[in-house]
Amino acid sequence: MKIIFKKKKLIIKDYLKVEDWYLRIAMDKNFSNILNKAKQERSFVEKLLFTENKIEFNIDRESIKLLHNNGLIRDDGDGFVTFWVPFYKKRLYKAFYPYTNGEKTNILRSFVVKELFDEYGKLKLNTLIDGYKKYVKRRGFNIFRQTDKTKNYKPIKESALIYSFETYIQAFLQVIDGKSYREADTGLGKNDLIINVKSEEYLIETKIYYYESLFLKGKKQLAYYCKSLGLNKGIYLVFCPNNQNYPETIKEQNEQIETVEIITYLIEYDETKW
Repeated sequence: MKIIFKKKKLIIKDYLKVEDWYLRIAMDKNFSNILNKAKQERSFVEKLLFTENKIEFNIDRESIKLLHNNGLIRDDGDGFVTFWVPFYKKRLYKAFYPYTNGEKTNILRSFVVKELFDEYGKLKLNTLIDGYKKYVKRRGFNIFRQTDKTKNYKPIKESALIYSFETYIQAFLQVIDGKSYREADTGLGKNDLIINVKSEEYLIETKIYYYESLFLKGKKQLAYYCKSLGLNKGIYLVFCPNNQNYPETIKEQNEQIETVEIITYLIEYDETKW
C-alpha cells in the first residue's frame, strides 16, 4: 500500500485497492474489538445489515449501549440507529459470511459460460437470474445459516437470503474472470454490489420485500445511485415470500426511471416451510 500512498493523485482504482486491503488483509485492533462485541449482539447487528427495520436509538437498551460505546453504532440524527463507520459495516458483512459451507463449489459446476452471453459478448441477465432461481429451488437457504453447539441457527434468516445470492454471483464472476465491489452507501438493509463483466459494470441491489411503498421507493433510489455512478442500468433483485398477496405493481419488468434502465427480478421463496 506504500506505493499508493506516495502517489500525488488518487483515482477510483487506488481507492478500491486500499479498501480491498482493509477488508481482507489489514489487522485492525479497533475492528477486532468491534467484531467481538458484534458477535455478542449478532442478531441485532444482522438486523441492521440485512433488514430495513428502523430501530430507535435508546442508550438505555443494553445492546445499543454496548455497540455504541465500542464505536459501531450511533444516532443518525433522526432518532434511529445507524453504523458509525461504513468500513465497519462492510467488514462485518464479510466477517459473518458462512465461508465454510463449501456451496460455491456446487454452484460453479452449474455454469455453462456460452449460454450466459449473446453473440455480441453481452451478459444475458435473464439467463443468469433464471439460473439463480433454479438454484434456490434446488438448494434453499438453510445452508447459509450456521448453527451453534445446540444445533440452533445463529444468524437471522434474512442474512441467508442475501448471502445466497452473493455466493451465486461470486461463483459466476470467478468463472468469467469478473470483479466486484460493494457500494459505499451506508443505508440500513441495503446491499449494493457492483459487478464488472467484460468491462461493463452493473449495480445490483438486493432487498427483501416488506411493503409496496418501500419496494417502489427502492427503485427510484437505485436509479439515483446508478446515475451518480455514471451507469445506465441497474438490477433490482427482491426476495418475496410466496405466501403473500401482492399488489399489481409488484412484478418483474424493465422500466426507465430517471433515464436509467431498472430491471426488476423477484425471487420467490416459501417462508412458512423455511
